[in-house]
This record gives sequence, C-alpha cells and structure tokens, in this order.
Amino acid sequence: MNIKDISNNDILSWLKDHGQPAFRAKQLHEWLYSKLAISFDEMTNMPQGLRNALSQDFNCCSLKELQQLVSEDKTVKWLFELEDGNTIETVLIKAPERNTVCISTQVGCQVHCLFCASGKKGLVRNLTSSEIIDQVIFVSRHIGKLISNIVVMGMGEPLHNFQNLTTALDIICSHDGLGLGARHVTISTSGIPNATRRLAEMGRPWNLAVSLHAVNDRIRASIIPPKHRAPIADILKAANDYREATGRMVTLEYILIKGINASMDDALQLAAIARDLHSKVNLIPSNSDDPHFPPPPADECAAFLAILTKRNVQATLRMRKGKDINAACGQLRRRFQEDT
Repeated sequence: MNIKDISNNDILSWLKDHGQPAFRAKQLHEWLYSKLAISFDEMTNMPQGLRNALSQDFNCCSLKELQQLVSEDKTVKWLFELEDGNTIETVLIKAPERNTVCISTQVGCQVHCLFCASGKKGLVRNLTSSEIIDQVIFVSRHIGKLISNIVVMGMGEPLHNFQNLTTALDIICSHDGLGLGARHVTISTSGIPNATRRLAEMGRPWNLAVSLHAVNDRIRASIIPPKHRAPIADILKAANDYREATGRMVTLEYILIKGINASMDDALQLAAIARDLHSKVNLIPSNSDDPHFPPPPADECAAFLAILTKRNVQATLRMRKGKDINAACGQLRRRFQEDT
C-alpha cells in the first residue's frame, strides 16, 4: 500500500503502535512532499529501524520505470509499471520558460475515441490518488525541481476518476503538499457534463480543456462511440457553467483530422462556438497511429488557424512533439503490450 493513501490520523496511529513519537509524521510528510522522496531509505533523519518497519508495511512510490524514451525535441516519455503489473504513460514536455508534465488518470480508457490509442482495449481500472501524485514527483525528481505545469491529458478520461483525481490535485496544489499553484494545472476532458459541473462546484481555479474535436454531433459521432459521448450542446453548456463559476477561460481542444473535421467550413463553425463560449482554441494536428485518422497538410492547418484568428478567436496551432517516441496517449503502452 502506498503511504500517500493513508490519512494522517492513521499514520499517527501506526507510529504509536510502533513506539514512535508523533513528530515523525511531520518528518515523513516533509520527505514525501517537500523532498520528493521515493524510498524510505532516503529519510536519513529517521531511525533505521523505523525506515525498515515502514518499508515492510508501505511503499512511497507506486511506479517502476520500464522504459524512458527521449525525443529529438527533448520530450521525454516514460512507461511505468504499477504494483499490479498494469502500465501507464507519463510525458515531460520541455520549453524554455517551463517544464510541463502530462499525467495519466486511468489504465486504459472507456471513452474509446477512435483516433486515440489509450482506449483501444477499453478501461482496466482507475489510478489511485497516490499513483497520480507519484507521476508528478517522479518527473520533478528527473528535472531536479518541482514541475512548473501539469496537464491532465494522458491516458484515461480524468472526470471518470473524479474523486481520486481531485484528491490528488488538492494535495499537489496544497501548501502542505507539493505546493504547485492551482492555475498551473489543466484538466482535459472529452466532455462529461455532470462531472464538469461537480468540478465547478469545488471552486478550484484549475484550468479546463474540453476535447471537442468536432463542430456538430454528426461529425463527433464518427470519431467517438455513443456510450460516453454527450451532445455538444450539453458539453458547451457545462463548460460555460465552469467558466462562470471559476472565472477561468475554457480551452477547446480540436484535433485536426484530414477529411473529417478540418474543412474551412468547420473552421468557421468552430470560430462561432469559441466566440459564444468566450474560449480559446488549441488546434492539434492528428498524431494518431491509425492511418484512418491522418493530419491535414501543414498549409491547411495554417489556413484553419487563420480563419479563427481573423474572427478574433484566441487560437494556437500546437507543434507536434515527441512523434519519434510515440508520445501520443497510449501509443508506447500499446506497442509494449504487442511486443510482450
């Protein structure tokens, strides 16, 4: 069991049962969150006997590195094995002014967007809050300091793991936890209206990104199966509720797929949606490993962006990073499964 999943009262009780003073709980907390420890052996200001006893009953890192791949553009991708043998992916995206970690929230995904490798074999299970936190700690240790930004855009639909996700983010953003500013966190969802409203009710200033990927329900039905696909009108209404409740501008994520959602008429309709929602748009050329979902040519992507900006929509065209290391969600895990 990961010790991060244990309440402070339970830790105090465990310490008492092992004849240890209560102040050891504070030392333990500092090692886990301030010093980013991933082993009890690192906790050198605590007695060896206590460290041995902790190691017998708990672990303080739930991740085992199986692979680390470094792209030509310095993007780093890890494949981690969890305690039960399942695997997840985590990505470090480097930029001159910040280091961003893209974290997973589930093993697999039940939304099963057809262009995405994460859900090809469905959902296995939710990640625990400690498994979510440990991704941030591991990558922070890799760069030698706390990560500057978190995007919850890895494997899984974050809002289908609502409780564990929000518990993890509260710890990550707490002064008693990792201390990362809440405005440096972005949660990406495929569009789960009721969960989006629950998130708004929490009142946290986390950023919300909605993976829209289509301007109408007909096009969206061609890329997302029906079971977990909400009507676009409901998704946009919930996103607007989130914006009004938190004061945070919502981002519309839009994967550009040749022949499906990347026409100039699509761009005009997306501009209208973004203006109504007072949102910004993040355009992403498809990085799917499925040949049925190719990206448009670069000039068509640029023309799509130009239509948005000419209509006063704040929009960016994301550079494709880490393609040479299968950095898109689920691709490395899928390849590993096929190889083994």
